[in-house]
Amino acid sequence: MNTRTPVLAAVLLCSLGSAAMADTVDAKFTGTAKGSNVTITVGASSKNVFAGQLKHTFANGTGLGAALSGDMVTYCADISQYVTSTFKTFNVTQIANLSDASPMGIAKANAIAGLYAFAGGGQVLSTASNDLATAFQLAVWEIITDYSPEDGGASLNITGGNFKATKTDGSALSAGIMTHLSALLANIGGPLPEGISLYGVSSSSAQDQIVMVPSAGTASLAGLGLLCVARRRR
Repeated sequence: MNTRTPVLAAVLLCSLGSAAMADTVDAKFTGTAKGSNVTITVGASSKNVFAGQLKHTFANGTGLGAALSGDMVTYCADISQYVTSTFKTFNVTQIANLSDASPMGIAKANAIAGLYAFAGGGQVLSTASNDLATAFQLAVWEIITDYSPEDGGASLNITGGNFKATKTDGSALSAGIMTHLSALLANIGGPLPEGISLYGVSSSSAQDQIVMVPSAGTASLAGLGLLCVARRRR
């Protein structure tokens, strides 16, 4: 991986109450998984990045952070910063408080929660397709950058607005990515399934992440992924 290319890490969506400063966790980035390299444009600035599953190792959690431990898949909520390859202490908070520099607010956080509810856990599995993982990350960034509560889903368009994405050669994203992306953006704002929590991991000096924790373990998560597939087929 080109270390000079920013890897946009995942944000943590959270159905939690107010997080105190004691809610912390140590985390470091350990690599990428399913996804693909794309070019994103935010305003007048363009850069090549990896969009998809990011692997982080979590340790020494306190308070809410105790739910985060070991190797976990995250998605990025912070386009402006870089991941950290050494352990750094993050605050664990609500997704509405991400990114640390410019909080997205409750409306965007609820829209992202809908993405997680619709995807059903399939986007974090090792069996996820590269297209799904890429589309999921792009959907998160699109909501953070362009979502308008007044316009709802009509405000989301990966080819227009303040946030855009293409292949690294400047051509349109693949049909596979666009199919997943269209389905995700059409299903924002739904409630999270029972037993699933989304946590925001926030730092002023490293990329903010979203982490999903299934309280029933990985077997439950795999079942949610199958529910997602069934929804799409219908």
